[in-house]
Amino acid sequence: MLLLFNRLCATLMFIGGLGVVAMMLNIVADVLLKLIWNAPIQGTVEFSSYYYMVVLVMLPMAFVEMRDEQISVDLLFNHFPDWLQRMSLALSCLAAAAILAVMTWRTGLDAIRAISVGEVVMGSREVIVWPSRVILPVGFGLAAIAALIRSIMALRGFPVTKAEHDWSAS
Repeated sequence: MLLLFNRLCATLMFIGGLGVVAMMLNIVADVLLKLIWNAPIQGTVEFSSYYYMVVLVMLPMAFVEMRDEQISVDLLFNHFPDWLQRMSLALSCLAAAAILAVMTWRTGLDAIRAISVGEVVMGSREVIVWPSRVILPVGFGLAAIAALIRSIMALRGFPVTKAEHDWSAS
C-alpha cells in the first residue's frame, strides 16, 4: 500500500513538473507572438495563475512530505536523543497532518462552491477556473495522508528523514 502511495506521489510530482514546462512554453509563445506579430496569447496570465501555478505547487506536496524535502530548521533537533527525535517527528507530522486536513476540508468547500457556480475570472478574456479549485483539496489531502504516514512510521522506528533514508535506492 505504501509503495502504491509513493508511486501516486511520484506521478503527481511528474505532472507538477509538466505544469512547469507547459507554463514556460505558454509564456515563451506569448512573448514571441507579442513581439513578432503584436498578437499575445489571450489569458496567459490567468492560465499561469489559476492552472499552472496551482498544479506545480499543489500536486507535488505529498511527494515533498514523504521525502522530507519541506523547509525545516533542525537547530536543536540534531542534539536530541533518538527517542526524543522520534517523538518530535511523530508529533510534528501529526500536527502537520491535522493542519493539512483542515486545509483540505476548507479548500474542498471552496471547490464545491466554485463547481456549483461555474466559477470564472475575467482578464484579457473569460477563463473557467473551477477545475483548478479541485486541485487544492487533492494536494492538501494527499499531503495530510503523507504526514500521517510519516508520523506512524516515526513511531514504529522506520526511516522518515532524509538523513535516515537513501532515496536514491528507491
